[in-house]
Amino acid sequence: MTQRGVGPAAVVDDDRIKRWMDQQDFHVEYYEHAWIGMWANIMLTFAMDGEHHEYLVVRGTEKGSHPKGQRELLEDVCNAWNRDYEGPGAYLQSSEEGLVFRTVFVVNCQGGMDDDQFDRLMKYAMAGSDGFLGFAQGQLSKIRMS
Repeated sequence: MTQRGVGPAAVVDDDRIKRWMDQQDFHVEYYEHAWIGMWANIMLTFAMDGEHHEYLVVRGTEKGSHPKGQRELLEDVCNAWNRDYEGPGAYLQSSEEGLVFRTVFVVNCQGGMDDDQFDRLMKYAMAGSDGFLGFAQGQLSKIRMS
């Protein structure tokens, strides 16, 4: 007997990611082995990685940057998130314009997933990156007001 809404586990690959994006009406482009799209102030990339393409890796990059002189403050924000929240992981990346918040969420999909699991995973990955940026903005506004 099977549960309603639970189908067979299917492979997670680039085509499945693209189909899911299309179903959500998200516009993405394929570039350097990843699906890339913009949502609000964050660029998200979705890629399969690993020796056998078994890992779904979702990376978020905020639009805009922060002054390099604020590195310690920005690292504290990332550390607070990483300490208190399950995911995605947050870190800083240096660019020509300044420091940029980044997120990374990795899950092993080697055994496949049914459609409901995949849907929840993709939404969780997207919401996590957005959640971190909201958290970071809140922390920075509190600190800057002090």
